[in-house]
Amino acid sequence: MNRHHILTGLRFLLLLTFAISSCKVTNHLADTRTKTLRINNIPPDTTLQILTGPYRITMDAKMNEVLTECPELLSKSKPESTLTNWVADAIYDQSIKYFTEDIAFAYQNYGGIRIPTIGKGPVTLGKIFELMPFDNILVLVKIKGDELLKFGQYLADIEGGPISSSLKLTISNKKLESMTVHGQPVDESKYYFIAMPDYIANGGDNQSYLIDNERVDKGIFLRDVLIAEAKSQSEMKSSLDQRIIIKP
Repeated sequence: MNRHHILTGLRFLLLLTFAISSCKVTNHLADTRTKTLRINNIPPDTTLQILTGPYRITMDAKMNEVLTECPELLSKSKPESTLTNWVADAIYDQSIKYFTEDIAFAYQNYGGIRIPTIGKGPVTLGKIFELMPFDNILVLVKIKGDELLKFGQYLADIEGGPISSSLKLTISNKKLESMTVHGQPVDESKYYFIAMPDYIANGGDNQSYLIDNERVDKGIFLRDVLIAEAKSQSEMKSSLDQRIIIKP
């Protein structure tokens, strides 16, 4: 077989390969449709029940541990409320035990409080897990006075939130009118320590200016802070004290 025949054969094989590949069918997704199916009356998996039973009994006993009593309903709302005030004050009260720094106030983001109320009666460990289910960490953030006023304006923008009683705000038309820390006006040249969740310290809720600030982090879960506070109280009490005033 001469060179001409070889080249002719190669051309034929290339043409045949191209013809076969060009006939290949390619499917493309043209449409999607979803449908929700409600499944009821699923029989329990006895094998799984046997496997998890001992752990569930232990866990239920732990979660049902009573930490304290709530004498009246605590509820969550803005600008301040009995539940948000209790949470923020709890963080402040425990923070001054955990840290040696002089703490200006404590703040907990409103969305981090995951239940709307704590009812009258026993407060269990499980209830605190419902209140604070995420593993957020308590940190101290060092912030200069001018940035603190910026933080105050953020609180004005969201029309209040969980702050400890050591901070007082007056807000009008979502504008910060006045702000005091331990009864004193904010000094723009001074530095302050704020106890807050690492979520906010890491820039959450558009607070990106806090990311590079000096902080103190001892790896303490906020949930553990609330548990410790609840255990230290014979009753979980809170009141409204006009720590945030919204002017008409």
